[in-house]
Amino acid sequence: MLMIRLIFVLLVITAMVLLGMYLMFNDKKYLDYFKRILKYTLYLAFVVAVLFVLRYLL
Repeated sequence: MLMIRLIFVLLVITAMVLLGMYLMFNDKKYLDYFKRILKYTLYLAFVVAVLFVLRYLL
């Protein structure tokens, strides 16, 4: 449980840094990295939610 929180905190920090880099330098690659990090974070959250439901059911 602690590892999952740590991963999500690191992902949020990474996303904020990338968004800040995009706003500072106005370079589209940082926005693309931000979108990719956001997409993978949502995938990870979905997988974690499914695993919690499976853990509850079994």
